[in-house]
Amino acid sequence: MNRLHRIFLLKMLLFIALFCISASTMVATNYISSNIQDMNLQVGVAKKDITPPVEVKNWVTGKSYTGISSPIFSRALVLSDGVDKAVIIHWELVDAGESATKQVREKIAEKLGIPENNIMLNAAHNHSAPWSPVYGNDNNRGKELDPWWVTRHMPRQNEDPYFKKWMEVLIAETVQAVEEANENLQPASLWIGRYDASKYMRNRRPRPVTWGVEKTGTPDGFNYKHEDWDPNVLSGESTFGPLDRTLTAISFRDTEGNNISTIFHMSCHAVSIYPFSDDLSGDWSGQATEELNEKLGGENLFLQGTAGDINPWRRGPEAVDEMAEGLSSYISTAYSFSARIQSSPLKVGTKGMGLPLTDYGRERTGLNVLPAEVQVVSVGPLAIVTLPGEPMTELGMAIRSASPFPHTIVLGYSNGNGGHYCGMPGEKEYGGYETGERTNLGTDNSGLFMVKSAIELLNSIFESE
Repeated sequence: MNRLHRIFLLKMLLFIALFCISASTMVATNYISSNIQDMNLQVGVAKKDITPPVEVKNWVTGKSYTGISSPIFSRALVLSDGVDKAVIIHWELVDAGESATKQVREKIAEKLGIPENNIMLNAAHNHSAPWSPVYGNDNNRGKELDPWWVTRHMPRQNEDPYFKKWMEVLIAETVQAVEEANENLQPASLWIGRYDASKYMRNRRPRPVTWGVEKTGTPDGFNYKHEDWDPNVLSGESTFGPLDRTLTAISFRDTEGNNISTIFHMSCHAVSIYPFSDDLSGDWSGQATEELNEKLGGENLFLQGTAGDINPWRRGPEAVDEMAEGLSSYISTAYSFSARIQSSPLKVGTKGMGLPLTDYGRERTGLNVLPAEVQVVSVGPLAIVTLPGEPMTELGMAIRSASPFPHTIVLGYSNGNGGHYCGMPGEKEYGGYETGERTNLGTDNSGLFMVKSAIELLNSIFESE
């Protein structure tokens, strides 16, 4: 081997050595950075009792509640990456209207300096509790103050002394929950697991078969009140509607590996006890949360998904107990088999849109388009997306399938009431309560506006990583 060959070989060996050292350094740096990011992630949780007095009117009956089966709560989780913060609030109420969202955001921003757009408000859509109050007349909905079904049996409650007092308590206790959660911030790692919860859910809007049926074997009134009710059976005059079977468990764990808080998410109406009782109640979602607190420790919370057309499989007091016990066991199992994921810097974004309205919607609101909002909070590969109103389950499935984030959950009943019920194009042709004139103020393609806006926001946040 001549001198030139030896020099060339030495240079090649030196290059390879330097490359290996450099690569080794990059891997180590990335690993250390990942651990630093995990240590920078902090979470704090708290809850406050927001149970109104029984003298407050039940919007279902127009009369006072008959008692309190279980208290209802405002649950708050604060996330921090050491630089930015986001707040996730869950109300065990029917909704989280625009004016209530505005009140909560303004008060928290004033108290804690957290930007209003970094505050998310989600409701369980629990029918055994009040609708969120309307604060003032500027509620972003034009002439519509309360949805028509809230006042169909009674006048507006804003001047009722019991309701008026509770309006103040709701905001004050929610802000206090967020303040306490902020004070409780501690280092956390982030874990995700899933479970198939389809046993406890059903799409209440089966698709009608348009021709070829001569006779049906389904008896009249074949629903959850019928003595032969079986949610798993359909006669030949209809086919099953879509169903998202996913129950997602997102857990935040302390440095010892103990649960600080687990968020569980699925899409299903909180109507197991309604209308079998006129008591105030947290329904299955509230009871499941409390049972999860016993099983996992920590302070846990539910986030409601796109449940506009999804009901529990059965209803009544026994169904509440069975569903709460079953779901808390599912979540505990998912928790045990969860995967730890990266927690890169916190990203939050909101996007406004104008929902196109039906003729009745324009008459009802006095608006040509209804202002609405989607919001995204992301941490690493996890994205939490909000939709207003009562989105049907296909909207959430469409957003999740197009999201650049591999762990995407989509919430309904968040940051406003939107067009109330809302589905994908073609949903109105199936008819039914959810697409009625008063319950669905948006046109047949208004759901696409929400899906498109959510996907655009997800992509924008993902590309900013």
